Amino acid sequence: MKSKFLRKTFATALFGVLAIGSMQASATTTLSYQEHSGLDVSDAWLFSTGGGNGNTHDDIVWYEHPSGVTPPAGTYDTIAWSYASTNQGLGNVGFDPFAVTGNSDQIYSGLRVLGWSGMVSTGFDPITFGPWEKISTLYHKNSAINAAAATLASALIYSELYIGSHIDPNGIPITFTETLNVGSCPLGNPNGSICDDLFNFPGSGLAPITFVDGGKTYYAEFKIDEFNNSVTNYPCSGPACTVWTAEGVTSDLSIFMRIREVPEPASLALVGLGLFGLAGLRRRRNA
Repeated sequence: MKSKFLRKTFATALFGVLAIGSMQASATTTLSYQEHSGLDVSDAWLFSTGGGNGNTHDDIVWYEHPSGVTPPAGTYDTIAWSYASTNQGLGNVGFDPFAVTGNSDQIYSGLRVLGWSGMVSTGFDPITFGPWEKISTLYHKNSAINAAAATLASALIYSELYIGSHIDPNGIPITFTETLNVGSCPLGNPNGSICDDLFNFPGSGLAPITFVDGGKTYYAEFKIDEFNNSVTNYPCSGPACTVWTAEGVTSDLSIFMRIREVPEPASLALVGLGLFGLAGLRRRRNA
C-alpha cells in the first residue's frame, strides 16, 4: 500500500513538474503597438485663465507636429498659450508654438504629447513580464509669461492604444498651474528654477489593463519614467499625482508599458496539482 501511494504521488509530482516545465519553456509573444495621443481642444476640457480676453479659443492655439503617431480625430498633439493679441483666436494655426521666440509678446508656453509605435513582448513564461517599452512622451515648454497673458487651466490628454488587435481608449484630465515667477514659490520648486509650473492628474489614468489578442489573455502595466527638467511624486499615494516642470526650458516625461500573458485556469490547476504532489512526496520521505 505504501509503495502504491508513493508511485501515485511521484507520478502526480512528475506530471506537475512537466506542466511547469512546459509553461517555462514557452517562447515570448510579441505584439505590435501604436499609441495615438492628442490634446482634446473641445470646450468641455480646454480652459484658460489669467490674462487674455477670457475666451479659451482666443487664448489657446493648437498645432499638429509632424513627429510621432497621428493623434486621434478631434485632438492635436500641441497646444500653446500666451497673449491673445498674438494668438488672434486662430485655433489651429500654421506655425509651431514651441519654436516661437523673440520679444515678450511672442513667447508661448505649451504642451505637446507624441505617441510612439513599436513592438512589445511578454516574458518567457506566463507569469513574467517582458521589457518596458516607451509608448508616448509629454513635453512642456515653460516660458516666463506674466499676468497679462492667458494661461492654461485644464486640458484632457486622450489616447487610443492599439496592442495587437486590441484598442484601449483612455483619457487623462490634467489641471495646470502657471506660476508668475514673482515672490516666493508656494507651490514648490523642486527643480530649483525661478518658480516651477505644475500639473496634476489622477493616478487611475495609468491603471493596468487586461486584454485579449489571438485567443490569449494579456495583462499590461504602465509607468511614468525618464524625467528631464521635471520632478514628480508619482507613484502618488493620493488621488492626484503632480509633475513640477522647470522654468525657462522644455521638460519631458514618458509613459512606458510592459505586458505578460495571463495563464489559463487549466495550466494553473496543473501547476497546483504538481506542487501538491511534490509536497506529499516530501512528507512521505520525511515520515
